[in-house]
Amino acid sequence: MTHLAQDSLATIYFEFFWKSSHASHVERYLASRVRFTGDTLPLGVKSHMRGLGAGDSIEITMDSSEVPELSDGKVLDMPLARFKAPFIHGRAIRPRIGRYYPMHLIEDVPGTRPDSNAPFRVVEADKAGFKADLNHPMAGRDVTIRARVVDIHPQSDDPGKTVRWADRFFNGPGMQARLPETPTDYLGADPFLREDETGDADFYENARLVAHLDRQAQQNVRNVYSGVLENGMDVLDLMSSHISHLPSELTFDSVTGLGLNQTELDANPALTDTVLHNLNEKPTLPFDDESFDAIICTSSVEYLTRPFEVFEEAARVLRPGGVFALTFSTRWFEPKVIRIWPELHEFERMGLVSQFFVRSDKFDDLHTLSERGWPRLPDDEDRYYPELAESDPVYAVWGRKK
Repeated sequence: MTHLAQDSLATIYFEFFWKSSHASHVERYLASRVRFTGDTLPLGVKSHMRGLGAGDSIEITMDSSEVPELSDGKVLDMPLARFKAPFIHGRAIRPRIGRYYPMHLIEDVPGTRPDSNAPFRVVEADKAGFKADLNHPMAGRDVTIRARVVDIHPQSDDPGKTVRWADRFFNGPGMQARLPETPTDYLGADPFLREDETGDADFYENARLVAHLDRQAQQNVRNVYSGVLENGMDVLDLMSSHISHLPSELTFDSVTGLGLNQTELDANPALTDTVLHNLNEKPTLPFDDESFDAIICTSSVEYLTRPFEVFEEAARVLRPGGVFALTFSTRWFEPKVIRIWPELHEFERMGLVSQFFVRSDKFDDLHTLSERGWPRLPDDEDRYYPELAESDPVYAVWGRKK
């Protein structure tokens, strides 16, 4: 059996566990072709992993040197005139409390390149100015790392480019966490308007029997649901289509699909019952109180124009302790996506969905999860293969009814 050594080349599956004031968070990253000579890994990982074989794992606390320490000196007062407001859909974006923006939107930040995409967070704002927090989104977090050896590859004569893996792992995590005392301002400038405001029933009249995620991303979604669902549950697949992405190893008493196209619902082999219903017209769910043990929603939350009402309804039809789990990625139907969704960083979108949970005050035990780094599997029906080498990222948010 081959074991990791100083000069090994390996695939390692990383998980990072941390908590914020409102939720528990997991970031997962499949790091392919990690070079133990040359590449930079979080401190302690290399020394703890040497001698391990495929399938072995370690768990350690992340050294604070991987992410700069939290510094009050990096919170700067800025006049509003320093914010170079970009225009999106003809609207000037202004700084909003709790939101993240790229650093290049602030003029003349000392020690920062003018084209920097590093994020800063708005922690206060009024008509005259704002406070910009330049700390890394993960600064000051206590993080536990779990690293598992997936495979050890034959050594290569090609040295490749040196990779600082922490830059990839922590490019985004932290942005989903709200400020301790203040909700993030996601609600300004009509966030739930859409490019196409015609009836959803008309837009979805023709069946779209296509996968919205690549094969590996679909499996990663099933893995998420496998972690929150159990045998024997009554499940509601909200905004369903011809695929429910339910884990094959579980069996359910019932799976009800609520969607907008009967042809798509009829083509879904997982469903035991189907309901045609437009949540944007009528967010009231056509079910009795406490009808389900679990609700899932895949690649659809970004189309909800009345999400707060839908989350209230989700709590009503769930049994106590029931789980509401939502997954999404970076693909959507542009005409029907809500206005704010494309404006947000990928990780901020988990923050928006978390806020739907928090505002309802009907859920607790909130979790977010990110899954990235997987290679894209060969697929003749995937129009992005082989141009895209990496699988679509998967993001998830779930909570349990109080």
